Amino acid sequence: MVERLSYKMLTGRTIGTYRLQQLMEEGKSGPIFMAQTRTGVPCIIRFFAAPAELNANERIVALGLFQQEASKIATLQHPHILQLLDHGSYQGMPYLVYPQVPLMSLRARLSQRAALDTTLIGSYLEQIAAALEYAHARTVLHRNLSTNCIYLQENRQLVVTEFGLIHMLELCNRETQARLPFSGSSESSAPEQLLGQATGAAADIYALGAVLYRLLTTQPPFAGQTRDEVSRLHIYAEVPSIMRWRQDVPTAMDEVIAQAMAKEPAQRYRQPGELVQAYYEIVAPVQPVRTARALKQQTEPKARPAHRRKVDKRTQMQRRRTISLLATGMSIGAAALIVVSLRNGHGAAKPPISASAIQLAHPVSTQVASASISQPTTSKGGRLLAQVAEVPLNSAKNFSIANQKNPGLLIHLQDNRFVAFDSTCTHAACSVSYNPQDKMLECPCHGAVFDPARDAAVVQGPAQIPLSPIKIIVNPDGTIREG
Repeated sequence: MVERLSYKMLTGRTIGTYRLQQLMEEGKSGPIFMAQTRTGVPCIIRFFAAPAELNANERIVALGLFQQEASKIATLQHPHILQLLDHGSYQGMPYLVYPQVPLMSLRARLSQRAALDTTLIGSYLEQIAAALEYAHARTVLHRNLSTNCIYLQENRQLVVTEFGLIHMLELCNRETQARLPFSGSSESSAPEQLLGQATGAAADIYALGAVLYRLLTTQPPFAGQTRDEVSRLHIYAEVPSIMRWRQDVPTAMDEVIAQAMAKEPAQRYRQPGELVQAYYEIVAPVQPVRTARALKQQTEPKARPAHRRKVDKRTQMQRRRTISLLATGMSIGAAALIVVSLRNGHGAAKPPISASAIQLAHPVSTQVASASISQPTTSKGGRLLAQVAEVPLNSAKNFSIANQKNPGLLIHLQDNRFVAFDSTCTHAACSVSYNPQDKMLECPCHGAVFDPARDAAVVQGPAQIPLSPIKIIVNPDGTIREG
């Protein structure tokens, strides 16, 4: 086994198909090297040192369990998860291989500027939640989520790293783990983790709440002089109000974060997507369209009848929760009112809400495929691409296209129109992505930019041809289907 003092001596050695070029970091768990494949592709290799007190048999068992878990992590393929490329062992030290890409940690980003606007925070929160839900569906927990392991790529999209890392470290130290304190991030560790109790997906929900707190305030929810002090605050203290740092966000956001960071796991949101929905309900509540009749009623003197008709309280609540969507771009004779109920009555249990099913609704129309108005029970079109509620304003959702790798992109524009395009860049066949800040479609390969609001017209080369449009139909029942 390689001793800690000789880590630097590994520089220049070939391990498997990788040549170690430079020692980047020498952490408690082991060294991290910049490396290169035989074909010259740069990568990062992270080694893990097993405790010296383990005997030969214990090392073999720990190594086998580590490799088994690494194989599971390597199957995770998601646009917001840093891909584990390879894994192996060298002189008794297991290692993981990751791509070497230009990244900036979210924590470093937050330290460079003032608090982010709520639209950008919502975009970041959705991406992180989507990564967590994808991993959770494959029985992989993060257990160490913080702004230090969330990175910004050059295309301004987030990528989450270190999925399963804590579990792999525990496998390396399984014989001594009972004597060791939890070694995860003190910024966002759930109380049950700090107390050495069994942990599940709820621990990642807690951490996501802590990440949201930092996105909103640039500060961690709890701070102290020592790690133990911070840990005690996570276990016993109430989460401080974000109003201490920021006054431009509704005070109800405190309740959202408090539920995400509840001390008892059962009191937290059941899925990351539920936290995303709760966030949007506070910062971007859907308002009904103000019709001419409503404006007239607002300016007229209020009538005072002698006898006011009683209205059922349930009906009043339903009316408050109803959004009127007035179809635009149509003649008055063809205009129709679409009523979408945000909730299904009282007392009914709410099913878990995923990050890809955020219950928001907006009035819609589109040039690529105009909203088809029919009877509320009718759903026109072909394959279901999404629900209106799944694609918040100024965001995009991928969908598969038969017989090709690159997905389609369904985009909810700032003016409430829905449009869809093949994401394949017309210059080099890379997959473009939607940038909610610029409201443009951007190619990460050569920098081509397309405007989705103008039929994906080319804004910046080297591409010269707009993206291929995909016809869609937005139905009154809230479904979006291929046209």
